[in-house]
Amino acid sequence: MPLVTGATAAGFSIVRPLGSGQHGEVYLVERPRLPRRHALKLLPADVSADPEYQERFYRESDLAAALWHPNIVGLYDRGEFEGRLWLLTDYVDGADATQLLSDAYPDGVPPDEVLEIVTAVAEALDHAHGHGLVHGYVKPGNILLTRPESGMRRILLADFGVPRQTDMTIGAVSYAAPEQLMDDSVDGPSDQYALACNAFHLLTGSPPFAHHNPAVVISKHLNESPPRPGDVKPELAYFDEAFSRALAKAAADRFPRCRDFAAALEGNHRDRSDLQDADATAVLGWPAHDAMPATEETASPNVWEDTEYEDAATFPEADETAAAPPDVWHDNEFDDATTFPEPAVSDAMADEADEAVAEPPEEVWEDNEFDQATFFEPAVARAATADASATARRRRLLQTGAFALTIVAVALLGYFAVMLLRSRSFHDTPSVETPAPVTTIRPAVPPPARATLPTPAPAAPVPAPPLPSEISTPPSSTATTTAPTSTSPTTETRAATTTTTPSTSAPPLDTRPALGMPCSPQQAGTATVSNTGVPISCVDTPGGFAWQPPGG
Repeated sequence: MPLVTGATAAGFSIVRPLGSGQHGEVYLVERPRLPRRHALKLLPADVSADPEYQERFYRESDLAAALWHPNIVGLYDRGEFEGRLWLLTDYVDGADATQLLSDAYPDGVPPDEVLEIVTAVAEALDHAHGHGLVHGYVKPGNILLTRPESGMRRILLADFGVPRQTDMTIGAVSYAAPEQLMDDSVDGPSDQYALACNAFHLLTGSPPFAHHNPAVVISKHLNESPPRPGDVKPELAYFDEAFSRALAKAAADRFPRCRDFAAALEGNHRDRSDLQDADATAVLGWPAHDAMPATEETASPNVWEDTEYEDAATFPEADETAAAPPDVWHDNEFDDATTFPEPAVSDAMADEADEAVAEPPEEVWEDNEFDQATFFEPAVARAATADASATARRRRLLQTGAFALTIVAVALLGYFAVMLLRSRSFHDTPSVETPAPVTTIRPAVPPPARATLPTPAPAAPVPAPPLPSEISTPPSSTATTTAPTSTSPTTETRAATTTTTPSTSAPPLDTRPALGMPCSPQQAGTATVSNTGVPISCVDTPGGFAWQPPGG
């Protein structure tokens, strides 16, 4: 009784049935601990109870589990469930070759697709044969095709590890080798025979020996000569030789390997495609010069004159004489010579015409000469156009460069002009007034070192100079911080005077600021008298704070 969805078999959860038949049932199952699906095949209870079959089952499943090939359905586990042997394999989401024939190609699959399938199955069989395992049951139902992914599909061969049964059905005997039907030992050539039967079915739409009675099918496999695809479809006759060898009654007469059979089919198909391409080229193209018959009409220059104006617009009719093909060929050759003239070829043609007829060859040469002039005029025009465009590009580049240099020069001149004006605002003062600030500032430099000297005696002449009072007066009216500033220069100036001229009575220094002399921002708005006696005040100028006359 078939299992239902949700049931458990051999520790796996049944998702749904995939198929059933005389040789067992197949279910889509899911692992209990991993979200992975497999195909579970349960063999019939009667064969599972056979000790000899059990021994073959475990031996062949051991070999099948060791196979790893992209065209073989992998075997993962085996066992026994309720008296039935089972195998756990990969689940292939797709269809088999039987569905491909019934749903898409009932009259036969296209040769390109058949070659792809046969090559994949041949690789799988040769891989298994190399590991000591014979499939023994190659049929369209065991050839699986996945759904295309990224424009590609996989082709896999299933049912490795399932031992053969003696009671074959009609579906099995249609692809069985003669030695297998005779219950003899089977090996690689037996699988090759079955592969050829499958390829025949895919190409023609029916098995090699199609009949509803299995006994008739077996008799044909044993006694009749191998069928040929060309007998069913004449367009497939180029495959006949390869099928005759792969379907030979004796295993020794077949190909050494399955892939050799697939390669033979591929070679036949490739040669056929090349021949079709060559035929298409011959129909569309002109006949070769060597194939032209060497007749007097062909060699005569009169043909050139006739075809130049008469055959240029029309093709010769089918009932023309044998000289018709040369007319077409010479017309084409004449057109080529006119379009691509060469003096050497034209001279040779003129010499031949001069020997055959009395007409002068100069006319042909003059025509070619005119064609040459016409042919080379566009080249000269293109060269002149190219030179003009190159000159225009150079002119534009020069203009752009000159404009850029002008902008840079103007920017540099403006920068230097601004710097010059700022420099003149600092130094644009009378030459006689320049030493005064230097004299008054110089004593202020050494005060930190000389202020600590113990010179109390020279402090007596401090009240003598009247000038420091004028300097200290203006800052006192603006801010309290200016008083210490004016006092310290006064003291330092006295110390400098005392140490420099202790024994002479030098005239006092004029410490009044000069006109245009810089002042500090703290003295802004302060009014005083310059060293020339002109009233001045500390104002903000473009060059900084400086002493300027009122309104100046």
